[in-house]
Amino acid sequence: MNMDQKLKIAVKTLKTGGVIAFPTETVFGLGARLKDKKAVARIYKIKGRPRTKPLQILVASLKQAKELGKFTKEALAVAAKGWPGPLTLVVEKKRTVPKIVTGGKSTVGLRIPDHKIALELIKQCGPLAATSANESGEKPALTARQVKKLLPEIDYILPGRVGSGKPSKVIDATKGLKVLRD
Repeated sequence: MNMDQKLKIAVKTLKTGGVIAFPTETVFGLGARLKDKKAVARIYKIKGRPRTKPLQILVASLKQAKELGKFTKEALAVAAKGWPGPLTLVVEKKRTVPKIVTGGKSTVGLRIPDHKIALELIKQCGPLAATSANESGEKPALTARQVKKLLPEIDYILPGRVGSGKPSKVIDATKGLKVLRD
């Protein structure tokens, strides 16, 4: 099966309420369509992640990001330098963001990945609620084989290469700029 066929399966899986794993420029991600609350809830269950701990949202453009979060001038400047890439910006969320994604918080973490496969998924399915593909608190998976071993309940694993193996940098841009994870 070629990559286009695998991508079609991944898109269909997402559009029918599934949870998939996919490569990014950092680590393997675990994702569901943002507006599919049942699928997003499954991410928490699959990972064993507390629902109070927010997920990030992967978007394909700054325009999509602005539909979900409120950007200060500082946040826009950081986004211009760091996106697409391994940078998650925490900004005040808009009402369009489901509470389940944010752990009930008033902020949301947004990121534009710099990976062809991840971007194609987002372009075809819309923003994705996402996190690293691993059990909560454990090291993230770097290969499809590791994902399958760690999280067998995932509906589909889209194979591919990851980049650095290091999670994204996280900057809180709600009031000034504060690095939460480097």
